[in-house]
Amino acid sequence: MAQPPVTTAGSMFNLRPEPPTFKLKPVNDQGSYFCSNGTTAFGPISQRMIQKCKDWGGGTACDQPRWSEALLIKAHGKGRCPQGSRLNQFTGFCTEGNTVLGPFPRNLVNACSDFGGGSACRTQRWQSSLFNHLARNQGMVVFGKPPQFVLLAFDGSSSLGFWNQSRSFAQDMAAQNKPVHFTYFISAVYFVSPDQRQLYNAPGGKGKGKSAIGWGGSSEEIQQRLQQVNLAYQEGHEIGSHAVGHFNGRKWSETDWTNEFKYFDQFIFEADQINRLSSSLVFDRSAIEGFRAPELGKSPGLYKTLQKQGFRYDTSKEGQANYWPQKQNGVWNFPLASLKTALTRRNVLSMDYNFYMAHSKAKPNPKNAKRYEEDMFQTYMQYFKSNFNGNRAPVHIGHHFSTWNGGAYWKAMSRFATTVCGEPEVLCVTYRDLADFMDLLTPEQIAAYQKGDFPPESSSAQSIGLKLSPAAQQQICQP
Repeated sequence: MAQPPVTTAGSMFNLRPEPPTFKLKPVNDQGSYFCSNGTTAFGPISQRMIQKCKDWGGGTACDQPRWSEALLIKAHGKGRCPQGSRLNQFTGFCTEGNTVLGPFPRNLVNACSDFGGGSACRTQRWQSSLFNHLARNQGMVVFGKPPQFVLLAFDGSSSLGFWNQSRSFAQDMAAQNKPVHFTYFISAVYFVSPDQRQLYNAPGGKGKGKSAIGWGGSSEEIQQRLQQVNLAYQEGHEIGSHAVGHFNGRKWSETDWTNEFKYFDQFIFEADQINRLSSSLVFDRSAIEGFRAPELGKSPGLYKTLQKQGFRYDTSKEGQANYWPQKQNGVWNFPLASLKTALTRRNVLSMDYNFYMAHSKAKPNPKNAKRYEEDMFQTYMQYFKSNFNGNRAPVHIGHHFSTWNGGAYWKAMSRFATTVCGEPEVLCVTYRDLADFMDLLTPEQIAAYQKGDFPPESSSAQSIGLKLSPAAQQQICQP
């Protein structure tokens, strides 16, 4: 059915009578698609696309499910997914927050109706939980031997040099066909200048204007830091929360944590207003899906808060090296691993600061940097090999924007990533990607993976994910 013309915005918003047949058509050369009859189109439409349409004068037509083909292409952007959304590599669909963007194949739409989804089944925006449930029930999710996930993350976010260095490393790895994406857990005080510190009333009775790690420096420094965060996000890395003032919250109440998260959102997403800057973040709050507590200081109050605050996962706990994640308190538990160092035989967590403490009691000792580097590298390799040849539990590694002991730990981590990333059946991805994978599993499948019980016919981790037949792909465009 043709949409009414919008005369205020020019011909791009005017729709002519529709030919009857819709077919899949590429948006760009990144693999994105939409359904078109040559004039009218529908496909994944993000909230940012809708806002752009309205900014261009499209008015109420922007809220309709079908647009002119020219408008949809223009608003979509140059990426694989529409602006403001991202690709779930395990389903092949674009997601925006906890929403999957359609259109969806007919068998899923019919299954949604049978499930009692009502009129929502005919929309192009489904809740992720509904989509995953239907895909599993329809046999569209194929489970074989899982890939070996490697999660590489940073806490902090102050050093502009380290932002550049880590991003450049990932770019160099991509050029070698060894893809790696980091998760950056950022501290919100680094986006507030010292003269604005009184805006923060630190929980737990710490007081106004207090921070355990300082502040963001000059407006120019904060502007550059925002630019680095935007570039990292646009390059496929993930931005997570490391709270605000880097205080240990092991005694904090639910109210304390709620206030901390409110300050985080304010300081991150209003950084341009607080510091009188010319630019802001290119993503919104829905992009912040994960949390790591400063000093791993957690309390019962934290776990009453995370799901309410919209987090999908937490990385603040400790676990065994071969642990397959479980949901706890409504969020995925992605713990750091308990390890024994390869050369020095010390008990550590899989985080650089713990090696620094074990090696030199957290005091600089750069003369032994080579040995410390080798100890970490070999420890990480033992961790990786044990899991890869065992039950394939994810490998969790956490670092900081720090060059402790002569940069030994950054060198060890980069050596490790260079060695394992890009190898067959290995995925060096973000925690958000791991959460996407875990959301497709049932508790029974997780239990089987924990025991290393993989389907006998499965020899390749590349079989994991949602599979659409050619017929199902064509059904996506059927009204």
